Amino acid sequence: MSKLIHLFLFDIKLLRYLYSLPFVVHILCMILIINFGSSSDSPFTSYTIVQGIAVPIAGWHLVFLYASLYDNGAKEALINYYRKVIIIDIVRYMLLHAIFILLLIFLTIKINGVEFFNSVLSIHLLILFVFYQIVGIAILSATRSLEISLGIIATYTFMEVVTQGTFMPWPHLFIFEEPVINIWLILTFISLGVGILVSIYQIWREFK
Repeated sequence: MSKLIHLFLFDIKLLRYLYSLPFVVHILCMILIINFGSSSDSPFTSYTIVQGIAVPIAGWHLVFLYASLYDNGAKEALINYYRKVIIIDIVRYMLLHAIFILLLIFLTIKINGVEFFNSVLSIHLLILFVFYQIVGIAILSATRSLEISLGIIATYTFMEVVTQGTFMPWPHLFIFEEPVINIWLILTFISLGVGILVSIYQIWREFK
């Protein structure tokens, strides 16, 4: 426990004000769900806030932390350290952000009822959460740039959420309406699965 506390304190000291950004967004999501989720005609308004804002931002902590690895000349000095802690880092930030996601799920259930989270949506949100936790590091390790990595993630997520997945014929990761078992839903899960596998491979390739 003391080691975990030490790691979190080190991260806070390293990132400073950036460390608070994901938490601020989580709080903003709670406010949005309370204010707009309960007054919206669509039960998916709250879920869209969770999947389209809270889940993606939950992966930014790891991107912020590992960006220092790609500062000029830093990789050779830091790579051995990050090899030792990358799995620990991923797990501890998954657990940390899972707490906030569960709070948002609780708010969504209060608004839409417990029956809203059927098995499809529950599995989808879990897989989407895992995807966003690791895809940021994978993209960062490929681009070697914090700005490009966050830009790719933010642009894709923004376009998908704003257009409800209708803007481009690329792989779609989100669900914006009552799930029906069809080819499009299957493709959504396949896209998430492929994204997770490719991300794991890229992370293994970089930190092996």
